[in-house]
Amino acid sequence: MEPIQPQPGNSGDARRPRGRTTGVGLSGGSIPLPAADLAPICQVLASPDPARAAVTALLVFHALRAGELRRLTLDQVLAARTGPLRLPGRTVLLAEPVRVRLGAYLAHRSHRWPGTANPHLFITRRSALSTTPVSRAWLYRQYPDSAHVLRSDRIVDEVRAAGGDALLICELFGLGIKAATRYTAAGGK
Repeated sequence: MEPIQPQPGNSGDARRPRGRTTGVGLSGGSIPLPAADLAPICQVLASPDPARAAVTALLVFHALRAGELRRLTLDQVLAARTGPLRLPGRTVLLAEPVRVRLGAYLAHRSHRWPGTANPHLFITRRSALSTTPVSRAWLYRQYPDSAHVLRSDRIVDEVRAAGGDALLICELFGLGIKAATRYTAAGGK
């Protein structure tokens, strides 16, 4: 897996996640604040635990919601090997670092649970015996910060890179125009 180094700046480099911001989209219209340290995110992306690295990569690179991560199916990800990841309401072109981490997780999943009937991408020893998604608690233990904070950070960074194009933000992240406008207002400050 390629190491991901924390670096300041933006420029749309798809090989690394963006710096963290807080307060976006919350009541009070908080202005996003850049994080001083990307090391925790980079450490998780380089984790020897393939599930943790894959979950975090999907979250920080593509801002998937926690529910989208839980409901993501093996078929959706296998189809994304040759095209985009299709989610309800949006299509995601996976960044190469995400593809690498998903590949590692798929190898781990097929080795650890070769006969499971569970259609979900992420499974645990408990969910492998059923067809239910992983628990919220399991998912929340996989990433280094709040899913909301990481998702908000990614969206604000894209707002800055896209010059505040609210329609593009709607399309990329499955947002309505009202939510995208809040992000574009906060991201321009």
